[in-house]
Amino acid sequence: MKKTFIYSIILLLFLGSCSFFDILTSQENPTQKSPGADSNNPVNDLPVYTQLDGVSCIPDLTEVETARVKRVIDGDSIEVILDGEVYQVRYIGVNTPEYYSEERADAIKATQANEALVEGKTLYLFKDQSETDKYGRLLRYVLTDDVFVNRELVREGYAEAREYRPDTACHKVFEAVE
Repeated sequence: MKKTFIYSIILLLFLGSCSFFDILTSQENPTQKSPGADSNNPVNDLPVYTQLDGVSCIPDLTEVETARVKRVIDGDSIEVILDGEVYQVRYIGVNTPEYYSEERADAIKATQANEALVEGKTLYLFKDQSETDKYGRLLRYVLTDDVFVNRELVREGYAEAREYRPDTACHKVFEAVE
């Protein structure tokens, strides 16, 4: 009788711990939407950058390349790590002063502004028409989670809007904030 009682207690403890373990491991369904997400609202399923000012001009927001900054070259060029490879990227539709000109002080300011916008952030790169320029640099619109970098450099006065055909999809957007 004493053995039966002890076995019953052990069995109850075991079953209770199994139920407790199930509760712990099922605290949150990993496929569950975040609080406040409306399953009937497709905007909640879109990446954050699709809601930034000016991005509607980008030809195809679904064709994205995700990269990390290796270094900032100047006000309108960066070096990135993309798929494990290093590439130079030239921002589409903008131009900043060059270091080797009489506008050197403005070139330094533009480079510092570029660094402030992209350093340490995940970048989302989007193509217009051309893959590269004559120097082999990738031509891209560059976004972070919180800013359309090309547009912001123009808006802050560090870059000028420039129309380099055939990559002109966002030219009017850049001119509007100049």
